[in-house]
Amino acid sequence: AAGAQTWAGAFANPAPANGIDATNGGQICVKVHMDHIGNLAVKLEQSSTGGEDWITTVENTKVNEWEELCFDLSAPSIEGSNLPATGNAYGQMVVFFDFGTAGGDEDVITYFDDIAVCATSDEPQEQDITFSVDMNNYEGDFAQVYVSGTLNSWSGDANPLADEDGDGIWETTVTLPTGVYEYKFTLDNWTGQEQFNGSETCTTIFVTDDGQRFVNRIMTVSAGGGSPETVCFNSCYACGASAKITFNLGMQAVGAADSGVFLAGGAEFGAPNDRFRLMDADGDGVYSLTIERELGYSTYYTFTNGNCPDFSCKENIAGQDCARPENFNDRFLDAVTADTAINTCFAECTTDTDCTGAATSMITFSVDMNNYEGDFTQVYISGTFNGWSGDANPLEDADEDGLWSVTLEIPNGAHEYKFTMDNWSAQEQFNGDEACTVTDPSGQFVNRSIEVNGDTEVCFLFNTCESCLVNTDNLVQNDNLFQIQPTLVSDFAQLQFATEFDGQKQIQVFNIAGVQMQQAQVAAFTNNYQLPTTQLEAGIYLVVVKTDSVIATKRIVKQ
Repeated sequence: AAGAQTWAGAFANPAPANGIDATNGGQICVKVHMDHIGNLAVKLEQSSTGGEDWITTVENTKVNEWEELCFDLSAPSIEGSNLPATGNAYGQMVVFFDFGTAGGDEDVITYFDDIAVCATSDEPQEQDITFSVDMNNYEGDFAQVYVSGTLNSWSGDANPLADEDGDGIWETTVTLPTGVYEYKFTLDNWTGQEQFNGSETCTTIFVTDDGQRFVNRIMTVSAGGGSPETVCFNSCYACGASAKITFNLGMQAVGAADSGVFLAGGAEFGAPNDRFRLMDADGDGVYSLTIERELGYSTYYTFTNGNCPDFSCKENIAGQDCARPENFNDRFLDAVTADTAINTCFAECTTDTDCTGAATSMITFSVDMNNYEGDFTQVYISGTFNGWSGDANPLEDADEDGLWSVTLEIPNGAHEYKFTMDNWSAQEQFNGDEACTVTDPSGQFVNRSIEVNGDTEVCFLFNTCESCLVNTDNLVQNDNLFQIQPTLVSDFAQLQFATEFDGQKQIQVFNIAGVQMQQAQVAAFTNNYQLPTTQLEAGIYLVVVKTDSVIATKRIVKQ
């Protein structure tokens, strides 16, 4: 894209079904069609063998015609410890066209196809691999445990395990060539088997051409050898070393997207993907997913209503008590010490899944466009409450006075927004130090913010934090009208009026989002007024005083 970052790339979603086997080296080859001389970088991530991420680049040599670029897996990585990919297996691949080069003034389209892992001619080495499973927690009846997988064409009885000392731990040793294998432990020739949902750390998902979905254990037999550790039946961990975490998410207030509801974010879950999809088995509007993780596990996480790789359908809980602003306003799971259930509602910090009563408010948004010098046809409002749509909510200027308005019903809570024109042809641009804006943790996006908790109206001059509700009568600004002490307040602030302005006065208090929080009338010939601030939340406020001819504004900070 025009203006893209030097590191902008694309990753496979979902990840490659069978992983990327680089245990014996070889190459990754990609066919490309580029309209300029540049480069392609290939990066391998999520190693199942403990390998570092690996990345290298190859320059193209042809313009406006197809050519095949190949990447030597034994070459050193250009990042990290500069180790090769050889000897490891990976779960994810990322491609970066023109890696290290910022996007220009215009979009550039590059075509790529036929990504292939090409093995070397070296014969695979063989390793003795011991499969070991602890059956002590299994509550059913069985006579014999087996290992079934790609190692034996999914046979139900080819490789039996034995428990010779009767301690409940069954094992067998199989000689296997190096490579990547899927498998699971089975009972009595497929009478019973392990059942996974795909969220487990030791599993992979395979979907057949006819749509059948299989979830199996995955392992890599490498040249360095090494067998999987003893695990509990139907678990990625030793018995007693893990906990099950169940996420129950109420979607009744918003309705679930056709593309699904997902657990996402944090360091592990990433963009929405099939491994962490929540399901509503009984149709009650509550979507659930159970994952198993090691005791002590903690993580940031969020939910998305839809499969949106750019997180545009992520819930917005900014300003609520469960939001963590240091990590994109995600939620946070404290270290688990036992099986845990998390019950909540989409976009709400609740502790139950009854989300039918989510409160909304009617908000009138207005913007004064008289100071805008560009050309435009239509003003819109775009924000978290409409998925940042460029044309969902147009504003109107019926009397053509330059003041555009719209009234919307939106859920209570914290929201971000800005005023835009002509379906994102133009928009407000903030630098991040304005009192009415918030900046996301990456520093990329600066938007207006509003905390909705009841019907109200807001009005701003375009691209400023100056409220057009303050001086609707076009009064003369006179900063000598009043003084205020203290400016750092707790329970009250004392307003002292200049003696030359002895008429009746109107007092208004606005928060930084331009919402009026208080108002009062002061009788003529009153010299002082005690403004109560106990009920205000911590933050910055504007105190506005008007007479019939002048106006003045002072700022206070509530501790």
